[in-house]
Amino acid sequence: MTLLSSIRVSDRTWMLTFDDDISVMIIIGTQHTVLCDTHLGPDSIQEINGFLASIDHPDNLFIFNSHSDWDHIWGNCAFPDSIIAAHTTCRKRMSERSAFDLVRNGGKTRGPVQILLPNLTFDSRLCLENDDIEFMHAPGHTIDSSVCLDRKGEILYVGDLVEDPIPYIDYDRIDGYIKTLESLVSSSIQVFISSHSGIITRDLIRSNISYLNAVLTGKEVDMSSFGVYKAVHQANLNTLIIFRYEALAREILGDTFSFETFWSGIPDQEGSDQESLENFLNEYLHEIRKRKGFP
Repeated sequence: MTLLSSIRVSDRTWMLTFDDDISVMIIIGTQHTVLCDTHLGPDSIQEINGFLASIDHPDNLFIFNSHSDWDHIWGNCAFPDSIIAAHTTCRKRMSERSAFDLVRNGGKTRGPVQILLPNLTFDSRLCLENDDIEFMHAPGHTIDSSVCLDRKGEILYVGDLVEDPIPYIDYDRIDGYIKTLESLVSSSIQVFISSHSGIITRDLIRSNISYLNAVLTGKEVDMSSFGVYKAVHQANLNTLIIFRYEALAREILGDTFSFETFWSGIPDQEGSDQESLENFLNEYLHEIRKRKGFP
């Protein structure tokens, strides 16, 4: 048994939390049952289906991927005949990195996983009008991050955009990330649900904004309350460095650039100091320039 809890957030919206503290959201609409994210594989979906069997709901399932990170999309393969919706960049990012993620994190699957890409994509927003449910692009944690709004209850599923105490940064536009979170604070939303932190408050969103501002401006970050998330902060700083070098590598290698080859060689992001990482990546760039015949 890996499903730890089911919390009824409103008359039609539920938050289901697994034993790894990852939560998904379910909205029982008029025409669709909407599942926000699919956890770690078909075994996870079997447990979600067990929950759904205990309540009245439309048989027409509609799947939403908040972004393409592996712990949110591996259960997609349990829905070969369903609509799986996501932002356009989610499908692109998933296509590029999903095989690499499955190899690197394959020990965490729940049941046999085959990558199933979203089959319905949107640019800015998508609405299920008869269900009063809306999906919106909200870049920040990743370039493809999106949110799901239960308009009837003003309940917003934010995926990994907000986390306690700090978010993971996997997007190089921190200014855009901050704007996304500021829009959440100023919205009329009554309840926010985070994939890794459950039901969250505006105070946590503001705290995440403060952290992102500090990273953006290079200010010293007070990590006294971070606990194990000190390693996350180090990973965030290193990820931003890696993104700079990845862009240069893509420019040098063009069509021959391989996501898997590049990222497989990267040292541990949580355990590496920034200077060592920069030296490693500079050597890597020197080598590929040399192979390409660049001065």
